Amino acid sequence: MPDQTSQTTPALDIDAILALVRAELPPVEEHAGEIAGGGQRGRAHVPLLDFDEDGAVLERDTWRIEDFEALDEEDLVRLAYAVVLGRAVDDSGLAHFLPALREGHVSVVGILCSLRFSAEGEARGLQIPGLKRAWYLERLARAPLVGRVFGPLLRTARRSREIGRLHRRIAAADKRSRAQRAALMRDINASLTGARRSFVLVENELARTDALAHEGLATARRGLDGLENAAVELAAARRMVADQTMRLAALVDRAGDIGGEGANALAALDDHNLDALYVAFENRFRGSTAEIGERQARYLDMMRLIEPVAAGGTVLDVGCGRGEWLALLKAGNIDARGIDTNVAMAEQARGQGLDVTEGDAIAHLRTLPDGSLAAITAFHVVEHLPFRALVALFDEALRVLAPGGAVLFETPNPENLVVGACTFNYDPTHMKPLPPDLLRFLAEARGYGEARIIRTPDDCLLDRPESGFAPAEINDWFRQPPDYALFARKHGPA
Repeated sequence: MPDQTSQTTPALDIDAILALVRAELPPVEEHAGEIAGGGQRGRAHVPLLDFDEDGAVLERDTWRIEDFEALDEEDLVRLAYAVVLGRAVDDSGLAHFLPALREGHVSVVGILCSLRFSAEGEARGLQIPGLKRAWYLERLARAPLVGRVFGPLLRTARRSREIGRLHRRIAAADKRSRAQRAALMRDINASLTGARRSFVLVENELARTDALAHEGLATARRGLDGLENAAVELAAARRMVADQTMRLAALVDRAGDIGGEGANALAALDDHNLDALYVAFENRFRGSTAEIGERQARYLDMMRLIEPVAAGGTVLDVGCGRGEWLALLKAGNIDARGIDTNVAMAEQARGQGLDVTEGDAIAHLRTLPDGSLAAITAFHVVEHLPFRALVALFDEALRVLAPGGAVLFETPNPENLVVGACTFNYDPTHMKPLPPDLLRFLAEARGYGEARIIRTPDDCLLDRPESGFAPAEINDWFRQPPDYALFARKHGPA
């Protein structure tokens, strides 16, 4: 911080002092300066400082005391250092001048004089018009004798200057505020313009969406009309099939009394008169072909690990139904064929290009030579078989499997109490639920070398132990998967 000047009060006569005081007193009209509607009169009309976009004061050729009085305390000190000394204010300068200025111990003139008449200020040599005169008056006001006489006049002049300074600060703030308001209005207008464009785009999009919605509604209505017509036609077809079934049953009864080949043919037809009904049952309760295929896909990798299958052997799917598993095997380049007693389902599977025949599975197995199949699969078949037929299926499958071949039998899981107590009974052709340990026992008892229960996808990883089932509470009986599978391998190559 520069040192205060130590100059003494000059010797002036009374006339000179009065001239100085009169020069400080403002004209009467200057006290009427107003700020209204952006206009100023009197001291508020003093030209304001110009600021650049970063808020820094632009370079000027001439500086006056009024230019500093239009600023607040901190900006005043910073500008005084920048103008008078040509450098930024240091911390000691701010710590010295700011409190003194705010508490009234030093004036704007005092700060400017302190800086201007310091060694650093003298070296720079900046001239501020009226600064020396203002400094002399402040010194006179503090003199013992002269200050007592002219102090009130000088204080009046100072108050007038402070009012002018306040006016200028208000004017400066108003100028900055107007600029900020103008910038804000520009931003608001730009935002509103963008919003208008967005609203137009949204309205256009809504119009297109509305048109598409009307078109979609019309299409949906046409589709609903078609569904209603199809439902009416389906109901009529069901009534016709039911009527034909009843007529066929009555014809079979009458033919039985007559005997002969005609009666046998009619009896064979009667065996399949519920095939279409069972297809409808599967569609309602078992799930769509896509859903069934997604569930069965977990077994594919395991089938490829069976050595006879990997060598190109054939997989026979017993009770192949609509052909979901056969389609997966075909897509996986595994040779496979199926057999089912349901004529309607077999026809549906053949419509997909699958190799399917109609007939009884056990009777078909008995016609095959030993070791002729790589694997035998059956999904939701074993629960339909009486016990003797189930044992016969295990025995015939073991005979026709090649060494290392395997069976995969999936069935509803009675370890799930909802399945065992309720959903298992949806199918009137089911015999009874088969617990996992029962199927494992039958496989081991009939000569299979490896028997494994598959409850979860991880159980399909043959190099890992089974997940098993060890219920700890009653709720565990409701968390079990609804289906499980038995995987049993014939002795032979690993």
